[in-house]
Amino acid sequence: MFIKIDNYMHFNIKRVLFAFALIFTTSAMAQSVVISAKMDSSAIWMGEQTSIKLEVVQDKDAQLLMLIPSDTLTQGVEVLSVTKEDTTDIKNNRIQINSEIIITSFDSGFYYIPPIKCLLDKDTFATDPLSLKVVPVEVDQTNLDLKDIKDVWSPRFVLFDFIPGYVWIILLILLLIVAAVYAYLRFFKKEVLAKAQEAPQIPPYEKAMDQLLKLKEEKLWQAGQDKLYYTRLIDILREYLDLRFGINAMEMTSTQILSSLRANSETKLVEKNMKNILEVADFVKFAKMRPLPDDNEASMRNAINFVEETKPQPVVEEEEIPNSKE
Repeated sequence: MFIKIDNYMHFNIKRVLFAFALIFTTSAMAQSVVISAKMDSSAIWMGEQTSIKLEVVQDKDAQLLMLIPSDTLTQGVEVLSVTKEDTTDIKNNRIQINSEIIITSFDSGFYYIPPIKCLLDKDTFATDPLSLKVVPVEVDQTNLDLKDIKDVWSPRFVLFDFIPGYVWIILLILLLIVAAVYAYLRFFKKEVLAKAQEAPQIPPYEKAMDQLLKLKEEKLWQAGQDKLYYTRLIDILREYLDLRFGINAMEMTSTQILSSLRANSETKLVEKNMKNILEVADFVKFAKMRPLPDDNEASMRNAINFVEETKPQPVVEEEEIPNSKE
């Protein structure tokens, strides 16, 4: 009988101890997080900003979840930003986390800000509620310079805004092609000029005689092309004077050419041949006269004689005659 009573009492003592342990654990968990909020200024002008200073004390290893709205705390009170958390070690495996919530309001009135909450496992912790008074801004109605509402303006026309992106790509490709072609032609032109300079130059006498003989073989005046015949003949002689004597005959009139020939010691003796050719050529080109066959043949002979008489003469080197001893 006593044994049963002892067992029953022992069982009740265990239940009481377990209940105390459970209450102590729950109380310790309840005290593991301390959260508080303080308004920097409880009254602001409409549109002005203020901050809510948030302070949380918790264990280092606690995974706390803050429930801070990202846009509004309550209707009429907007959240502008939340500052970065500042953590401080307060010893005994505890830390303090400070942050600020920047708020504003654009409507006057008195606002009730509900508690800010946080979660730790299944437990919820909350701050005390706050209040905010928003004072309207007084406006001096006597000094208002009110303007009429502007009409709706259509956007300014900009051509580039209406050009699709692929058009710019095509234009860029075309620009690159043009640049490449220009660079190639420039290099090719230099190469052609270099080859022309490297090629042996035909002496003016040989070039003129070759052109005169080819003109004679074409028989232009025999085919009734007198004007073309004399145009080609005079051009050959003009080029010869330029290459042989440096006389810019291509830009001179007949009178200027004859004057230049008279002033040159190498051509003044055969100036008469050139004069006869130029007189007939001017009559054909300007007076539209048709010369006789003999005149055409004489003009060719005079041209050939002029070139022959003015060709460079070979330089004869005088041999040194050794002094003979008597």
